[in-house]
Order: sequence, then structure tokens, then C-alpha cells
Amino acid sequence: MNNLSFCSSELNSRCLINDFRLVIFIALSILFSACQKDEAQKMYDSGMTLWNEQKYDESIQNLVALTKAFPDHHLVDDSLFWIANIYEHYLKDPDQSVRFYRSLTNKFEDSEYHKRSMVGLARVRAQQGNEGKRRAIRILMKLQKQESPNTDVDFWEQNQLQLAQLFFELKNYEQGRIELKRLIYELPKSDKLPIAYHKIGNSYRDEGNLELAKLTFKETDKRFNYKKKSLSSALSLADIYEETGQLNEAIQVYQSVLNRLEQKEVVYQLANNRIQKLKLRVKKTKTG
Repeated sequence: MNNLSFCSSELNSRCLINDFRLVIFIALSILFSACQKDEAQKMYDSGMTLWNEQKYDESIQNLVALTKAFPDHHLVDDSLFWIANIYEHYLKDPDQSVRFYRSLTNKFEDSEYHKRSMVGLARVRAQQGNEGKRRAIRILMKLQKQESPNTDVDFWEQNQLQLAQLFFELKNYEQGRIELKRLIYELPKSDKLPIAYHKIGNSYRDEGNLELAKLTFKETDKRFNYKKKSLSSALSLADIYEETGQLNEAIQVYQSVLNRLEQKEVVYQLANNRIQKLKLRVKKTKTG
């Protein structure tokens, strides 16, 4: 019995030592993890501080170091986004900007920065010639499928307007108009509707179809009750009338512009000047 008691006591002692070692190991692991987190946070904070101080290269160095030293840290996607942002807006390096936007969008689909990075990537691509514009369109079309106009109205509106603009720049006028009409259909109460209608009218004008352009501008102005909302369409309509020698019609449109503005506004003064010049042209035409 004494031998058994001794063995049991020795076994319990060993178990206690092992348990103690396990506790120490867990505590050290937690402490090490906390130190890692603190260090990553310090690197991120330092990077952002350097950014605010306009030390962009040093800021990027800190943020890149964080992504390499702590690849599983929750600040990695934040760091990738701001690296890409600095390269795009401050260092004017589109290739590096694309590299880091893509890194974020490929690795962190659930990140709060994912959508913003895709928009940034499309924005940079759109500045890289016609092929870049086509790539930007593919990105924006992907976002269009991922997002609903009911979940993020502002984003969806801007996405549609940007899509249409890129199609117009590629002279794909019909597809651009389709994207704008989709905005009009999906969001009939959007405050971006006057912009969408004006862009449709401008697309006809750029395409060389002045009659459809005039018709679109007239219908837009009528739709919004000849208010300030449709001012751009009214001015474009007056401009076309001038181009085509329909001076009296241009004067009438400019008169309607004056009715929706205050005299102190710059556009009021410009429209009033155009009226005076057009009246002189009409007078000269009548007197030969």
C-alpha cells in the first residue's frame, strides 16, 4: 500500500507540474499574441501619422511592413487599402495602386474595404486608355451584380453614372444609354435623374443626332417643370438652337433660364448676356 501511495503521490505531482507548464505556456502565448497585436497597431498608427505629415514613402514602408510581419492581423486589409490610396492620389503611381487594390480585392472579399477597393481599381483602370476603360467597365459591371439599388442607393447611382460615362468615352452610346435608363427605371425618385436625362441627351449630340438631342433636352426640361433641376438640359438645348441658327428659339430657352435663377447668380448673368447678343444677331439678320 505504501508503494502504491508513493506512486500515486508522484503521479499527482507530475500532473500538477504538467498542468503548471501548460498554464505558463498558454499565458505566454496570450502575452506574445497581445504583444504582436500591439506592435501591429503601433506600425499602423505610425503609418497613418506619417501620411498625415505628408511623408508618403515612409507611411507606405510602415504599412507594407505590417502586412508582411503580421499577415493574419485584422489591420492588413486596412493597410492594403491605404497603401493603394496613397499610390493613387499622392504618389501618382497607377501600377502600384492597381497592385495593392487587387491584392485586397483578391484576398479579403469580406473586408469593409472590398467594395471601395474595387471602385478605386476601376477608377485607376479608367485612366489607362481604352483597354483600361474596358477593364474598368468589367469591374463596375461586377459591382452592379453584387449590389442592389435598394441596399446602397448612393453607391448604385454613382456606379451607373460611371458605367455610362465609360461606355460613352468608348463611343458605345447605346450601351451607355441603357445603363442610364436602368438607373431611371430602378430609382424613379432619385435626385440623379436630371443628370441621367442630360447625359442621354448629350450622348445623342455627341453621336451627331441633333434632333434626338433637342427632343431629349426639351422633354427633360418639361419633365422637371422648367425648374433648376433641369438647368443643364435647358442650356444645352439653347446651345443647339444657336448652332443650328434657330436664334429666336434659343432666346426663349434662355428667357426660361432667367426665370429659374436669381440675378446675382453667374449663370443668370451669362444667360442674360447671351440673350442680348442673340437679339443683336436677329436684328442684323432682319435688316440684312
